[in-house]
Amino acid sequence: MKPINIILLIVFVLMLSGCKDKWDEHYSQQPETVNMNVWDVIKDKSELSRFTDLMVKYKYDTLFQENNTYTIFAPDNTAFDNYINSQVEDTTLLNYLISRFLLHPVDVEWKHKLQTLGNKFSTFGNNGGQPLFDGIPMTYESPIYINGKFFIIDQIPLPKLNIYEYISLTNPYMKAYIDSQDSIILDREKSKPIGFDENGNTVYDTVAINVNKVEIKYFAFSEEYRNSTATLAFPQLENYQNALTVMAQKLGGNYSDYNDIPVKWQENILIPYLLDHGTFSNMLEPSEFVPLDPLNKKRKYNMVNILGDSINAKYSPVNQYLCSNGIAYDYDNFVVDDSLYLGVEKFEGEWLAIETGVNKYAWQKNVSVSSSSFFDVAKLHVTTTNDTVPSNDSILVVNFNKGYSGTYTLQFKAKHMFPKRYRMVVNTHMDIGGIYDIYVNDVLVKTFDYYDYIKYRGGIIRSVVSGKRLVPIGRYNRFDCYVDNITEYSAPTIRFEYKGPGRVPNNGLVIDVIEFYPTE
Repeated sequence: MKPINIILLIVFVLMLSGCKDKWDEHYSQQPETVNMNVWDVIKDKSELSRFTDLMVKYKYDTLFQENNTYTIFAPDNTAFDNYINSQVEDTTLLNYLISRFLLHPVDVEWKHKLQTLGNKFSTFGNNGGQPLFDGIPMTYESPIYINGKFFIIDQIPLPKLNIYEYISLTNPYMKAYIDSQDSIILDREKSKPIGFDENGNTVYDTVAINVNKVEIKYFAFSEEYRNSTATLAFPQLENYQNALTVMAQKLGGNYSDYNDIPVKWQENILIPYLLDHGTFSNMLEPSEFVPLDPLNKKRKYNMVNILGDSINAKYSPVNQYLCSNGIAYDYDNFVVDDSLYLGVEKFEGEWLAIETGVNKYAWQKNVSVSSSSFFDVAKLHVTTTNDTVPSNDSILVVNFNKGYSGTYTLQFKAKHMFPKRYRMVVNTHMDIGGIYDIYVNDVLVKTFDYYDYIKYRGGIIRSVVSGKRLVPIGRYNRFDCYVDNITEYSAPTIRFEYKGPGRVPNNGLVIDVIEFYPTE
């Protein structure tokens, strides 16, 4: 035999011998099997008397009267000596110390996520030959009994909070918002179609399910998964309230501290903004929150949120808390962004209509229209060019008959706004209009004749701001007025009343966008 073949044969024999040694070592560590009820063994151990007393008190001993298998992590009496009862509820603790799965640490690598009786996940496994439960060494491993096995530990592991439970403890505003988003929806997979209604809509034998709209959009903060985690950065209560107080003082007037900031504004504007800018996939370390370089003008964003959107996280995460389904952070110094309450409020005209079919539209439910003749509403999709610059890609259009002298009134609510004096700017089209009275909260704020665009050279008209001119872009222009009767945080009611055709080429109404500029 050639020398090389002899060497290969020796290596192969040694490999087989090594594998056999490891195989034998693995099976030599397998615990014996004993034909006894695991609970009978546990309750007879004097060092576990306080654990067994707790099990009996809450009737958890009855679990072992059924044909189910469990793994129990039993703290000894010394562990209870160092345990503060108020840390968690007794039943919560017991649910965490019991699993429905039969486990053997030799078979499990560290760290394995183990689902416990209360559906929370703990960590379990073998780390260098040492069995661990949530990082706590196990001082004893029992044989396998007919309905399970148990381990003894000398410390009591506290169940980790999931992100929702952490929010509940640290920011009641956020908790209340999430709770308010509970909803009941149709489960289309389980519901069966049984026919059609008079409008042709499918009618289902309904199976409804409870969902939470926040958890559908972002992450199931109240659920725990084996392979899915998230990171949430959200200011804790004191930080949150301090920032609202600073905001209130900037607003002035009747606003003095966090108690004065409307809950509706927080729920409609602030909290969704913070969720967009603070929810991320996976478990992020603080070093992964990279601040923007102020010298790099081309880079506007520094993070990608859980929705896949690029965002600018203008904060430093602190006080990391490891949850059972991710990581939670507080803000280093939370400040409410001025743009959320001191900036321009915009209301797009196309928001007033809803699509009902191909190129067919109807008014939204909160829109009131009255007229002596019927006219269709339309949303026209407009492409931005040098001569056409709509605020968005579409505008609201209602075309009247030429020379129409009947009545037409359009009334709707704008977005909620803080009480201030505003300059309201109506962006419209110069070739479609008439003479209109415009009301805000039933107060006449402007009478405008679209013929002004024609009689003044170039369509340039005067603004209510001294010395300012409103210059058209293509056939689009604006007119403006002051509004000073928004006296509380509310959605102002806007009404356009048609007074006559005037001398414009075409009659009707075009609303691109209505803007409210704070003047104070």
